[in-house]
Amino acid sequence: MRQATLVLCIACIFSAESLIHDTMNAANSKATYHPFKDTTVKAVWRDDIYDPDIKGNVNVIVINENYFRGISDPEKAVIGYLASTIGNECYAESGGKQNVKCKILSALNLGYQCSESNKSFLKSWFKDEPAIIAQIDNCKPTLPTGSIEKTFDELKLTTKDDLIKANLKGLSLNIDDHSAKRWSASYTFRVAEDKLVLVEKSKD
Repeated sequence: MRQATLVLCIACIFSAESLIHDTMNAANSKATYHPFKDTTVKAVWRDDIYDPDIKGNVNVIVINENYFRGISDPEKAVIGYLASTIGNECYAESGGKQNVKCKILSALNLGYQCSESNKSFLKSWFKDEPAIIAQIDNCKPTLPTGSIEKTFDELKLTTKDDLIKANLKGLSLNIDDHSAKRWSASYTFRVAEDKLVLVEKSKD
């Protein structure tokens, strides 16, 4: 009788440990998984805004402030990656190229373009994407100092389940001959626990 009771108690202990283990795994999985609603939002676009200093309209990048206020970290990483390689009204805040402030990166609270804190956040999400990591490591400020500048025209993000798709329209501005050429690209990423995996990329 005692032996049967002892065996039953041991079985109960193992059962309890197994339940605790499964519960902890489920909690950890829930903490790192980011399911999204099926939605599409225009995050960034261009518009003509009246400038009282020049008494005329200026074409500028407009931020969807409501969206940016509630943005998730994976979405933040996707937009931050794009805004670290494409011009988005960037300027050197204190001279030189050390403290380059950009409109989209500022809206994301990612600090200066190509700064160590900026790169550290992006690399933590793209840890298993060597090509993207190389781009982040070799980041160069996108100051409008050259004859050709690549910049945002529109950015839409579509999310569903564990996928984030960025549909991007841009402008290549030729300062010398005052011309602009439009281009487009799309990137689809899967959120795999605490990292982003590039599953599809296309450019026009």
